[in-house]
Amino acid sequence: MPSLHAQSAPPSGRSKHASKCVSAVWFAAIALGVFGACDTPGVTLIDPDVTGDDDRSLTVTVQLEDTVLAQALGWSQGVPDAEVYLMRVGDDFDPIKLFTDSTGAALLETALPGQYRMAAYRVLSQAEAERIGGIVRAFGDGRILQVDAASVINLKLLADRRSSLVFSEIQLAASYGGTNNPGYQWFQYFELYNNGDSTIHLDGMLWGWTWHINRALTPAPCAATEPFRNDPLGLWAYYIHRFPGSGNDYPLTPGQTVVVALDAVDHSVVHPDLPDLSTADFELEGTVDADNPDVPNLPEVGTKQWPYGHGVEPRAHPMFLALPLDLSTLVHQTDPFHARDWVRIPTEAVLDVVSIAHMSPDYDILIAAPCALPVPASMDRLPRAQLTWGDATLAVQRKVLQAIDGRLVLQDVNTSFVDFREATRSPGTIRN
Repeated sequence: MPSLHAQSAPPSGRSKHASKCVSAVWFAAIALGVFGACDTPGVTLIDPDVTGDDDRSLTVTVQLEDTVLAQALGWSQGVPDAEVYLMRVGDDFDPIKLFTDSTGAALLETALPGQYRMAAYRVLSQAEAERIGGIVRAFGDGRILQVDAASVINLKLLADRRSSLVFSEIQLAASYGGTNNPGYQWFQYFELYNNGDSTIHLDGMLWGWTWHINRALTPAPCAATEPFRNDPLGLWAYYIHRFPGSGNDYPLTPGQTVVVALDAVDHSVVHPDLPDLSTADFELEGTVDADNPDVPNLPEVGTKQWPYGHGVEPRAHPMFLALPLDLSTLVHQTDPFHARDWVRIPTEAVLDVVSIAHMSPDYDILIAAPCALPVPASMDRLPRAQLTWGDATLAVQRKVLQAIDGRLVLQDVNTSFVDFREATRSPGTIRN
């Protein structure tokens, strides 16, 4: 069996994981009903006192999708020294971190059965980059998969792409001033970055949530929602905002950022932990929110209006950015679960997708066991964790991969789990 190179937070064995199962047993009837409906089987509750000689190992092998590139790097057998993250759905512990050996494999000797979030990640060193032209590359993959006894899982890393307009930072609702549930959440924002080499005009572009009923609960079981979640022809949405402008009013040059605030006001007057967004570039338009007359609004244009009056909140759901489109000309469909009118944003119009998800035990086990794919894998393979009511001074930020001609290039391997990190918020500024 492959050897384990390193493990930064080994599961203290069965004891931690098993204790979680014990606490969940009384929910077994609910959990079984929930998981039975999911397209990826759910967590299997087991008796933590049962011992035996059964092989409960988990082996993860890591390869590159691009076999020609793998051969050039000498990785035909597998990707060495790749970071591997394992997070059992329903557990409240940090992900287990492993490293692959020289054959591209990592071993976890004891793994409880169940659904796991797993990801693999590798960035070339400068010496390795010299073998393929001197450009530093990143590779990533992520899945939600079922693990059983003696499982062997293969992850295939997708190479980074030099995309144009990307999400670079997102501030979600979070705690501040020591409170758990603040009740004031209008300080949310998202930041966009021109990651390409030419000027982009934001005029008419679309931002919104894509399909967000990613759960195994009736009346929307995973198998039934899969055609919406994993449609190769595009993303389904109904909460949508549109950037203002008539075509050339809002240029964004290479390396430039824009901040889109939920409410473009100084939120630090509510509490010093919160940001001053009064100088944001744009704000989302709502029906009862504070409006900054000096900041252009993004009106709502979706098939359903956000019910809380401040514009659609950046939340723990997949979010998309798309080219200007006339929604009336697109395919519409009413879902059979909530009778809502969804519109399909064509794949070729989608510029970027970022997925952020709750990863708390209560959310996973009792509320919404995650389906295998929240959006098509070609757009995003695994969501980034949201800290449940996390620190309001932190934001989710896209990683910097390298600098080319003095300009920062952000990482994009279509896997939010490895593309983003939590860091001190810095709206309008890219930090290396």
